[in-house]
Amino acid sequence: MRHLVVFLAAAAIATGTAHAERARLDDAAPGRPFALAVNVLPVAADAFAVSAWVGRDAHTAIRANVARYRGPLWLRVLAPVFSDGEEDGDVAPDFGDTTDLGLGWVYYPRRLLDGASVEAGVLCRFDRRRNHVDDQNAAAEEHHTNAYSGRFLVGWTWRLSDWWFVATAVGGALGYEHGREATFAGIDSHGDVSRSGPVSRVSVSLESYVRLGMAFGQ
Repeated sequence: MRHLVVFLAAAAIATGTAHAERARLDDAAPGRPFALAVNVLPVAADAFAVSAWVGRDAHTAIRANVARYRGPLWLRVLAPVFSDGEEDGDVAPDFGDTTDLGLGWVYYPRRLLDGASVEAGVLCRFDRRRNHVDDQNAAAEEHHTNAYSGRFLVGWTWRLSDWWFVATAVGGALGYEHGREATFAGIDSHGDVSRSGPVSRVSVSLESYVRLGMAFGQ
């Protein structure tokens, strides 16, 4: 009986020590930060985007993203090349915009919001654009579609300080798009409709972002 009491007392002491050590390690572990970042691309002055990260542990986070812009980013960057310096270039929409809502799971092999990253998530894209509008406000194309996609990104985050960071990533999205589109002919003669109808198709797009942000709670 005495041996049993001694054994149980030793087990209780060992268990208490293990719990204390685990609590000490948890207190020393990195926190679960909240971070906010905005786009930093001057080539897209009419675009706005913001991302928010909520850390889950030392290597993973959930990222939510909201973006609003006119046309694909690569067209905005190359617009001066294709328009030959003329004011009425034909590579960017003149009215309306595209809105993106995204949610993804991000993994950082090094540590949270530092170094390489991979992200898998979902993307909702709402396209409301009128392309190639002339002086008489007649459009050559109109888009009114919604796309729902899965998205995968690989990226890198540079820590500028304990608070500030720059995050970037590239990848792609694959999903389904539906809605309506219209193409007009004879813009100078009040834009007669040449094609109009519903859209139901596979949506494939290249994705990228650059964000300047601040992290809290680390």
